[in-house]
Amino acid sequence: MRAAVRGTIVTGCAAGAALLGTAVVSAPAHAAACQTAVPVVGDVDGDGLSDLVVGVPRRNGAIGAVDLRVSTAPSRMLTRAAAGLGTGARNDRFGTSVALADVDADGCADILTGAPGAARGGRVYLVLGAPGGFASSGARVLDGGSAAGDGFGTAVVVSRNLAGDGFDLWVGAPHDDVGAVRDAGSVSHYSVSAAPAPVLRFRGKVTENTPGVPGVAEAGDHFGAVLSANRFGVLVGEPDENVGGLQDAGSATWLLTGAGPAGIKRGIGWSQATRGVPGAPEAGDRFGASVSSLGGDAVVGVPREDLGGARDTGMVQVLRSAQPGDIRPGKGISQSSPGVPGTADAGDRFGAAVVLGRNMACFDEDTVDAAIGAPTKDLSNGGRQVRDAGSVTVLTVRNHAGAPRPCPARTVDQGAVLSGAPEPGDRLGAALALGRHSDDAENDVASDRAFIGVPAEDVGGRRDAGVVQSTQQRSNGADATSIVVRRRSIFTVGASGGSVAGLRYGTVIATPAGE
Repeated sequence: MRAAVRGTIVTGCAAGAALLGTAVVSAPAHAAACQTAVPVVGDVDGDGLSDLVVGVPRRNGAIGAVDLRVSTAPSRMLTRAAAGLGTGARNDRFGTSVALADVDADGCADILTGAPGAARGGRVYLVLGAPGGFASSGARVLDGGSAAGDGFGTAVVVSRNLAGDGFDLWVGAPHDDVGAVRDAGSVSHYSVSAAPAPVLRFRGKVTENTPGVPGVAEAGDHFGAVLSANRFGVLVGEPDENVGGLQDAGSATWLLTGAGPAGIKRGIGWSQATRGVPGAPEAGDRFGASVSSLGGDAVVGVPREDLGGARDTGMVQVLRSAQPGDIRPGKGISQSSPGVPGTADAGDRFGAAVVLGRNMACFDEDTVDAAIGAPTKDLSNGGRQVRDAGSVTVLTVRNHAGAPRPCPARTVDQGAVLSGAPEPGDRLGAALALGRHSDDAENDVASDRAFIGVPAEDVGGRRDAGVVQSTQQRSNGADATSIVVRRRSIFTVGASGGSVAGLRYGTVIATPAGE
């Protein structure tokens, strides 16, 4: 699976797309009438509102697609063919990961999506955003020097760089072999600048054997499967890491950008064996199964943590950074923690998905809040127990220094707040992603939202068709769980073109550029 790093540019790919392995490629500028007056992270069609973009890697025999359910333009399925990238092949799984960033600085967020089965080793595609959703030309292809079976593109995340003059792009290849160590995994680092068209420069590949990175590459670690980007670097979840001989106890590593191999100055690692981290490592805890970061704050999901004799109840670990590089463990949070609603029950898997955002709990208190998924939480509906219906908890992890009070935590599910009724096996909260608010300084009561995946929701008799819903978001003084799609407010969003049995829509929701 391991290949020598290539330093060539291959041109003449489908419809003129350029293949970027480890060199520099400049994409042609795309003329578009996207708004730039009020920058909005995750605004694909350039109308001043963040958009819902959903990866559907199971579509069409796992050729895959990305569904653009944007706020003004008509909904469109982004496929390789539609973007001028060829027809694709079965099991490419285009749309396995999706990130949004306005890399060409035109006011429309561009779409970065992974297809870990493409060309056997995996590919990542950059498709330019446009008022109609996406451009049909100017796309770019990244291969990261991948070899067969690496799974390059399993995870794709992007963030503004620390200098604020470009982006850092991170791509996970969790099945990359490190020397003779199978499936140890790697993360590829690219710098992205726009002057005047996007330029992507390969900085290098990071593994657990890279100098300055804690740990040692081991078989089956799958380093790079779980990523979250921020301006300081990238947080890597390693749920399959063994800790002290305990299989899959899990860990997390924050890779900090700077002068060093692959643009990394050092890494800082944590597990439940780390001083200051509550609890103790246990086999199967899967610390790092989910991660999310926002500036100097981060949360790490531990969905298989046992509490009080109850198995797989789950928890999350908070990390905080007062200044770049000074990252320390904070509190652990479970459904048994004071102020957290509900009870910690066996099998909840609280922490299976996490996302950080601003003002999601109190809306106007300048807080950093977490949405935490418990997709196998049992709920009550009309006096009967509904197994694995799922729920999301929204709570504050950091108050503004002048905040008058802590924000109360709250539960979001289809029996409370969201439309619909809880059903067995829905698994609401299996995936979460951030929906950003406008950066307009005059709109000081705006809030972020969490898009919620309900991948096993049955729709119109179609099993596991899946939908996406949303936590409450405040805008212009109103709170709503609706999602704007083509200028209409919709409370439950399914696939454009109609629901399909087994599609599991909502398993992958695009992540906007980190900060």
